[in-house]
Amino acid sequence: MKTKVNHLDLLNEIIYDNLAGILKKLNKRIHVKLYALVYDKEQNLVETIRVKKTVVKLENPSSISQDVLQNITNVYAELKIDPAYEGNTYEDIKEYLNRTWYKQYPQTDTSNDEKSTMPLLGIEGVHTVNEESYNNETRILYANKFPFQADNSTFSVVYIIEMRNVEHEARQLFYTKPEISFLRMQLDYFFSDFFALTNNHVKMNTDDTITRKYNEDCIQFNRRLTRLFFGKMQNYLLNDTTFDIFGADFEHELDNQYYVNSLLEKMDDISALTYENASPFGSILFMNKDVIAQQTIIRFTVKFTLEDRIRLEDAKRIRKLLELTNVDKDLYLISDEKEIYGLGEVNWNVQKGALALRLDFTGLSKYNLVLVRTETESISGGELLVEDERKFYRSDLSLIETNLVSVTFKNPRLGEEGYSSEKFTNLLKNTFWENQEDRAQIMHKMQRLDQIVRKAREQKQGTMVVITEPLTAKHEMKQLSKQSTLIEPGIINTEYIKFLTAIDGAIFFDSDGNCHAIGVILDGIAKEDIGDASRGARYNSAHRYLHKLKEDEQKKCVIVIISEDGMVDLIPELEHEDMLLAVAEEIIDMINEENSDADKLKEKEDILLQSKIVDCDWLFNIAEVYYDNRKRNGNVERAIDFYKYGFKRAEKSYIPAYHYTLLGNCYHYQERYNAAIEMYEVAIKGSDNERSKIVYLRNAGRSSFFLALQLNDNAEKFKEAIDWLSQIFEFARTHSLKNLARDYNARGRCYVQLSKLEKSQEKKTQFLEASIEDFSRAITIEPGDNIYYWNRSLCYDRLGQPKSSIEDLIQAEYIMHDDKYINKLAQLFKKHLALVSESFEFYEKLVGQKKGSPQLEELFSLHLAIAELSKQDEVAADKADGMDKN
Repeated sequence: MKTKVNHLDLLNEIIYDNLAGILKKLNKRIHVKLYALVYDKEQNLVETIRVKKTVVKLENPSSISQDVLQNITNVYAELKIDPAYEGNTYEDIKEYLNRTWYKQYPQTDTSNDEKSTMPLLGIEGVHTVNEESYNNETRILYANKFPFQADNSTFSVVYIIEMRNVEHEARQLFYTKPEISFLRMQLDYFFSDFFALTNNHVKMNTDDTITRKYNEDCIQFNRRLTRLFFGKMQNYLLNDTTFDIFGADFEHELDNQYYVNSLLEKMDDISALTYENASPFGSILFMNKDVIAQQTIIRFTVKFTLEDRIRLEDAKRIRKLLELTNVDKDLYLISDEKEIYGLGEVNWNVQKGALALRLDFTGLSKYNLVLVRTETESISGGELLVEDERKFYRSDLSLIETNLVSVTFKNPRLGEEGYSSEKFTNLLKNTFWENQEDRAQIMHKMQRLDQIVRKAREQKQGTMVVITEPLTAKHEMKQLSKQSTLIEPGIINTEYIKFLTAIDGAIFFDSDGNCHAIGVILDGIAKEDIGDASRGARYNSAHRYLHKLKEDEQKKCVIVIISEDGMVDLIPELEHEDMLLAVAEEIIDMINEENSDADKLKEKEDILLQSKIVDCDWLFNIAEVYYDNRKRNGNVERAIDFYKYGFKRAEKSYIPAYHYTLLGNCYHYQERYNAAIEMYEVAIKGSDNERSKIVYLRNAGRSSFFLALQLNDNAEKFKEAIDWLSQIFEFARTHSLKNLARDYNARGRCYVQLSKLEKSQEKKTQFLEASIEDFSRAITIEPGDNIYYWNRSLCYDRLGQPKSSIEDLIQAEYIMHDDKYINKLAQLFKKHLALVSESFEFYEKLVGQKKGSPQLEELFSLHLAIAELSKQDEVAADKADGMDKN
């Protein structure tokens, strides 16, 4: 990639590598793409670049691709930003993304209530819709900038970041309550507090690195930000901050003073302790001390005296008290930012705007920080109540729980190990109901299954929930009857799921929510590429069973694996970019292998060709590898498949012109010349590179030439080819391009073919003269190419100029021997013996002290002798004629 700003490509790569590393530590499913907008001192946009992860190819070990885009509208189109938006400055972009962009997309509700139109967090201006409107918007867009110095010039590099596969809850917080968004805080601090500034600028070191402010790696940065975030939340509790003041008008203030607060370390100490060999589970509810002091908001079951309140530093005592809590019964340890007050329940209907943060311990060194608040929800159907002669509709409070951040062994996570209804229901829909339209019924089934899994997660010993289609469940119960406890299929009260999963084995459901068996021991055939040796027996048996069903007439199945440590795995795993990237690189390796497994290769290819989220560039790269291997593989059909799907996946993304020309080359290779020309036309229109445009014009002319031959020497197509090639010379004159010998040769060949088709002798001659002119130009540019001489010699011969034809043939043979040159010379010498001697003089002058090809030497020796004999015969004949006359 060639950029106008020196070292910009290095800056982009460093920013991408560090930012992607930080975010993927939060959640491996997050995929990052950057757009770098470079402004000079006068705030003129001088460069627009797209930076993203790509497939590693052998000739390009870097896994980062950087494409120079034509203009900023390409960026807006790819990001699906409102076409009416025309802001170009950093302030415009930042304002638009923070205030406007998110509200343009309907947001779905992921609560467990069947009333799917219930708003989350009570956010004004954010639409809530049912599942039908969910449009796979898993993105966050964010903008920030770095001042950058290169070659003593100052630039402002504005980065627009697109993050995909971010769960709904995190997206909503990011835009509507940014003060309590861990992801927002992380990004803000990355741009202000990760790299060191030199004279208020980011500057490249001599070793092509950028100095980090605290010399942190991605893990250390995340851990520091976790402490800052917990410190910030502790500060909100201390200051009695109310929830209602949080909002989109947040000015993103950064305050490293939060780091002195130690709430994180205290919670980490508690989470690291066991009690009677049991991992920590339970919850602490944090509120401001003045809120707790109110008589109405907390109903204490056990309340410590003022002197006996337990400081948060007393990890052992708190760990023991956690055994008394029950989050399902709304029973928590009640605490302010310093000490535990007792065990109690919250009277949520008087909470109002008071900030409540719950710390849920979910296993050894694992805990989640959860925001808890209420929303008024109107009762469906509007139940009318009358009291004291006043009429009103009854309303209830809905408890809204929003996970702010999870911590696992000191490392922050966003939705990675915690169970997500959104992720689970998406998997169910993709597996069982992808093409069905009865959305209301499907939603009801998915919610029922979601409730089943949530209750199964309460089983501390771990378990599995297996879900198949009803007919598959019925068949499998016959197969597994000896290794399971069968029950009459039916709906199970979800409150009993925790107890039904207490025995070994899985609990088996169909997609309608009917339970078929408990204690099911799954079977399957062990294979080398199935499972994970680093995981336990439950995980691997689930994968083997899933694979068995897949091989058995593609039976559909979803398995939820709940580990003893609280970790939840969903299989088959929903596709995500990292998984698809690994598949793409495997495919490239297999294509390059001499004897790869064709069936296995096709299986992996189909994963990408059927994926709805695969990156178009990865498909293009695979297509390119197939094209490069065309001589060994003998065809380019698979390259065409990947290119076509890549263009479909690209949608409005800017596609570099060379991808179109490579697809054109594939079509040309298949002799589908019309399709090839169409691709070259697109490449020509989209190219702003001088040398590349010449190649695309040349390819269009070449395909037009072969199309004309394919259509039984179609004169119009030859003329089209001439038009394409003539554009090259017009373009070259205005761009000072050289080395056009091949193009003149190609156009000369077109003129030759037209001369063959022309009936008029006059026009035939004109075409031949035009071809000679083009071949002569090619020879002037590349005098060492024998082909040009050969082509011109044929034209001279057809014009009846044997001397020039012979000399060109001698030139061609002198450059490189070819039997056809010798054979043609032999024909011309036989026909024009008088030219042999003169041609030999030309030859001697050409070779000088060197020697020509032995074949040419032999040809001259033979025909010089023949010419001499012929001359002697003529002399003898003349003498005989004289004697007769005398």
